Amino acid sequence: MSDEQKRERTLLERKRALPPAARSPAALGLRVAAVRGRFELQVCAECGAVQYPPREACHHCLSTALAWRSQPDGGELISETTLHHSHEMYFRERLPWRIGMVRLDCGPTVIANVEHAVPSAPCRVRVAAHLDESGQAVLVALPEVGAVAVGTAAESEVRDAQSAVAESQKGDRGD
Repeated sequence: MSDEQKRERTLLERKRALPPAARSPAALGLRVAAVRGRFELQVCAECGAVQYPPREACHHCLSTALAWRSQPDGGELISETTLHHSHEMYFRERLPWRIGMVRLDCGPTVIANVEHAVPSAPCRVRVAAHLDESGQAVLVALPEVGAVAVGTAAESEVRDAQSAVAESQKGDRGD
């Protein structure tokens, strides 16, 4: 393979690079909520436990009676790190990538992508479920309402990213 062919192949791979799409079937409810623009987590009908990550049985009582319910989106960013290396092409092209642990007001602690406008941990944040470019749900920690004025660059970047994902999905379907 010539150097030119290798370069073309690399460029093609980069254009097609999507986030890893492997998810548990239990996570489908999170994706459905993200499509609807809602933040929902599983709630056990037997004991009322709110849980994350999604699973087939309640982490507290092992009941399988789990329903997806809207939850308050507030929480505290308790720790964070910035990735400077990744083996995944999608992430490699977007480094550095900030992730953190958020203790939600409703109980669970989640791992979320941390938006650049969020101050360093510890701080209050709000968490939203968004679809990534592969169409899977991801959790994103955003500045707490009031921390960033509506209409600032941070808020408009989130809206722009959501629009770009929607447009790319339309293009993939041929709409």
